[in-house]
Amino acid sequence: MQQIKTLSSPLAGLLFVTLLPLGFPLSATAATVPNGTISPIMDVNSGLCLGVSGFSNSAGAQLQIQNCNGSDYQKWQVSLDAGNWATIKNRGSGQCIDVTNKSAEPSTNLQQWQCNGDENQAWNISDQGNGQYAIISKYNGLAIDVYGARKANGSPVVQYTWTGADNQRWKFPSSSSSSGSTNTTNTPFGFATGTTGGAGGQVVTVSTPSQLENAIRGNQARIIRVNGIIDFRGNRTTTAACTYSENNCRYNGKQEKILDRLGYCDGRSTYNITYDTAGTEPMRVGSNKTIIGIGARSGIKGKGFYIRDGVSNIIIRNLSITDINDGIVWGGDAISIDNASRIWIDHNYIARIGRQMLVTGWGTAKQVTISNNYLDGTTDYGHYCNAKHYWTMLFLGENQTITVANNRIKNTSGRSPKVDGGMMHMVNNYFDGNYGGGLQGDATYIIMEGNYYTRGNNFSPISSVKSGTLFAPLSSTLGQSNSSCLSVLGRACVENYDENGQRNFALSGNVMNAVNANSSWRAGVRATQPVSTATLRSFNFGPQGNIN
Repeated sequence: MQQIKTLSSPLAGLLFVTLLPLGFPLSATAATVPNGTISPIMDVNSGLCLGVSGFSNSAGAQLQIQNCNGSDYQKWQVSLDAGNWATIKNRGSGQCIDVTNKSAEPSTNLQQWQCNGDENQAWNISDQGNGQYAIISKYNGLAIDVYGARKANGSPVVQYTWTGADNQRWKFPSSSSSSGSTNTTNTPFGFATGTTGGAGGQVVTVSTPSQLENAIRGNQARIIRVNGIIDFRGNRTTTAACTYSENNCRYNGKQEKILDRLGYCDGRSTYNITYDTAGTEPMRVGSNKTIIGIGARSGIKGKGFYIRDGVSNIIIRNLSITDINDGIVWGGDAISIDNASRIWIDHNYIARIGRQMLVTGWGTAKQVTISNNYLDGTTDYGHYCNAKHYWTMLFLGENQTITVANNRIKNTSGRSPKVDGGMMHMVNNYFDGNYGGGLQGDATYIIMEGNYYTRGNNFSPISSVKSGTLFAPLSSTLGQSNSSCLSVLGRACVENYDENGQRNFALSGNVMNAVNANSSWRAGVRATQPVSTATLRSFNFGPQGNIN
């Protein structure tokens, strides 16, 4: 390929005028797709999607049109500068559409390259009407073009003189603005796809304990808007308990305790402790409910939710759920599911919980998605006396189907998560400052993709799993895992990233075989589109001001 220098401004201007037909804009001021758009880019001529050859992460990988499959390597993020010039970044690889070797030659294959802000990565996305766009290089004035107007999967994408033909026209089928983090959506995904909560029902705003408890009862559709912090604490009782911290250790003079139940204090010295009874009396949620916080600072203290006895179609969003007898095991769970279905738990902040932040069992928990939450294990009481909560996520539901996606799990020391039974898709979770055991799996099929594990003190992202139950690719195993993902999931795999150097990321073919044989499992896993781990730090975890 010919290597040339960057064109000077006068030459660039002459080239632009020469190559473009009369009336084509000479600058990127024409109507374009919204800034922040994340979308496939579809060739009008063939109906195929712009993608990266081989689903590659490598700089220099060539662009081509491909059968559309929803992969992140067929999704592109548009970022506009002050002059409306666009950089177009691939969501799978994190690299930008680039004029190869800064060539001015028509028919040169286009490539992806590390985003650098140069003019050979700047594009004019110009509205041509009917939802179609031209994509013209700022550097050389040539258009993104499917070579020879071909329609076959894998046909090369090149630069060429603008003619206005259909093989130079492109659609952005998801062209909506996405400001800030890309993980805020008002639509349930994963296994909870189709959950509507209280949509279409009565809308009520609550700000007291009694108002909230009354609003969530019954099975009629209702949207319950929580305004401010509703504090259930204050009614206290005294009962026997014992110390439960490892080796009776202390942290800041405090110890983790456990109520004297189910024999947990057998052989230990018991004594009386006082705690809030609200934590052990969770709120029962009826079917067809949306419980949502107003703004980023609304929520509940001292009491959790219980979703059980066959209820269905429930959304819990944008709440803080905190301070449920912190440091007292059996003092209460934040959200518990037992024989319930179609549940979306999204953008909540959960902290300082006596027992489990999230728990299922023994009845089923079907069609559940747990997404975009901030699970903060910071506590004065850690089980190992290290200010990190142990009781994080325990999933024991019979034949459960759970998506755990886009969550931040911080300062925990166990059960991240512990799973027994059913199918779990664990994707794009950000583990930060954790200790001890992470995933524990038994009699469960688990697919792990795009999870980011920062280095922790004595932290094992995968603590223990039953043989043949885990499919978790790393960058080193992505090549051998992609054939399974393409066949079963209809897209490439997204690798996990681990700073702890662990090697327990297995690739069991049993998992993909089981998913392929179960249509509901396959549909649930396909309904989540992982992104590269490079983007996770920018996600907006927990409650947000723009969710309503």
